[in-house]
Amino acid sequence: MQDPESTASLTGRIRRSILRRPLVPRTDQDRKWMVVNWFVLHFRPVRVPRRTLPFTHTFGLGGMSLVLVVLLSVTGLLMMFVYEPSPERAYQSVLALERDVGFGGFVRAIHHWSANLLVVVALLHLMRVFFTGGFRSPSRQFNWVIGLCLLFFVLASNFTGYLLPWDQLSYWAVTVSTAMAAYVPFIGGWLEGFMRGGSEVGRATLIIFYALHTTLAPVALFVLMGFHFFRVRKARGVVVPRGEGEAPDPNP
Repeated sequence: MQDPESTASLTGRIRRSILRRPLVPRTDQDRKWMVVNWFVLHFRPVRVPRRTLPFTHTFGLGGMSLVLVVLLSVTGLLMMFVYEPSPERAYQSVLALERDVGFGGFVRAIHHWSANLLVVVALLHLMRVFFTGGFRSPSRQFNWVIGLCLLFFVLASNFTGYLLPWDQLSYWAVTVSTAMAAYVPFIGGWLEGFMRGGSEVGRATLIIFYALHTTLAPVALFVLMGFHFFRVRKARGVVVPRGEGEAPDPNP
């Protein structure tokens, strides 16, 4: 019969080999170790200024955008198992998703409304940063450019996804919007041909929009979001609101 003390000692060694420190931190040193060594927690600083904690300072718009992008990715991945990117089968596959697949209509509705809400939240986030001067310091100016690129890919993702149902509304909406691209100076004709994959909206257009919507836009969003969060962290978090009569931080 095995000694209970030796069993407990072996269990303790195994636990310490996996978790070098307590799972629930009790001291500041343990908290710092957990933030540094856990991948997810590493995105958050150990301490944040108290004045940045009120919800009304940022309204959680950046976090909302991240949650919506994750929702779009998950629901979009689920719909890819049913959707067929061909003019003959695209609309029928959308109908099959809503009628024949369990919770298919629910998943599509989440994807649809999350996409629309993401545009609103991203614009509000941009306005919040602009009106609070969160882009003025040298350490944050380039992150403002990254944020504008993120907004562009959010809009591009919504635009390319609009054609995928291949119904009358989406077909003629994309026909008109791509025709408007021809009025862009110097590159209008090339841009229209590139977006359509030819002279008219057809099979090539659907394939191009599907590839951009399911590959280029999501990859660009996740790469830029990671870099965006990294730059916020390197700039010591969100901008600290100034008190009345307080001078701005010379090294924000």
